Amino acid sequence: MNYVLGSKEKNLIDKARRGWWFSVVFLMIIVGLILFLTYVEIVDANRDVLIGILGVLTGSISSMMAIASGRDPAEVDDLKDKLAAANSDRIALISRLRDSQIQLELRTQQICELQESVIEKLSMFAGENPIKTKDTSSVVLHPSVEEWLPVDRDAKAES
Repeated sequence: MNYVLGSKEKNLIDKARRGWWFSVVFLMIIVGLILFLTYVEIVDANRDVLIGILGVLTGSISSMMAIASGRDPAEVDDLKDKLAAANSDRIALISRLRDSQIQLELRTQQICELQESVIEKLSMFAGENPIKTKDTSSVVLHPSVEEWLPVDRDAKAES
């Protein structure tokens, strides 16, 4: 399979590879430093400084191990951002679908009312307005459509 990577993909792969090697080398240096300090006695004059430095270095072991195992924290944050964007798109699409369903139901109810009026009076409704459903607030949705609507927490709290 001849797949040619673009320069951007190569840079990302090289960057990930360098990060992995750096984290492995860093982890080995920390382990070596800990082993070295177990055999060498720490002088009291430098003890606090050395313990502080060692604490900072060992505190970063978890992130280095995450990078070495292939889980880059920046990559996880990027995936979280993509998921949030996709979720907001999904919510927007659901609301657009709901609005279009309400409009479709409004048109259907108006057509049904008009047909009923024509059947009742045939062409005798001259001068009358047979359509009673005039806006979206008077639309009565079918129960199968209502189950897909988001729950209104204010209305639920009142009942």
